[in-house]
Amino acid sequence: MNSTKLVTTYSKSLFQNVKDSTSPTIISNTDPTTAMIPTVYIIGEELLLIRSALVCSKNLKDFFKNPTYAEQKKFEIICKIFPGLTVKMKSFLKVLTERGHLSLLPAISDEFSKILLKFKNATKVKLVTATSLQEGSGTLLLETLRKLTGSKEIILNVSYNPKLLGGIIIEYNSASIDASILKEFSLFFTE
Repeated sequence: MNSTKLVTTYSKSLFQNVKDSTSPTIISNTDPTTAMIPTVYIIGEELLLIRSALVCSKNLKDFFKNPTYAEQKKFEIICKIFPGLTVKMKSFLKVLTERGHLSLLPAISDEFSKILLKFKNATKVKLVTATSLQEGSGTLLLETLRKLTGSKEIILNVSYNPKLLGGIIIEYNSASIDASILKEFSLFFTE
């Protein structure tokens, strides 16, 4: 089985296992707003934290990709870096350890995040503008993006590129909408 299929299989089975668990994770007994969070979101956050550590640290990245180091040692290092992992995450890591697949964790995290976005009916949208957004345009923009993507929730990543001269570029899923003045000028000059 190639690594892409493995990553997808691990991600889907982890998600299904966690989603089917009936008890949410108790985060804080004192703060009522964070008292009960569904386990699926906690697992997603734990995967993101582990992914960040493995991707951002060159030493950790090299260590985890090196097949000469024992998987059990890799598992112990993750547990030392993140001592408060949930039981479900530790169990999942043990399965990866037994099968020699801990190096797949960053890809599994990415795939799990995609599954979680679908579960929440959310879409990541990248918005590139030439200038900063107007204060009152946020609500209208989010409502328009919800209709455009068909999602209940929008995770917006805004960046600025003054070379656009005006307008916006919207990217989500595999779609791109370029409504910038730069695009209009380039079309004008090519004709």
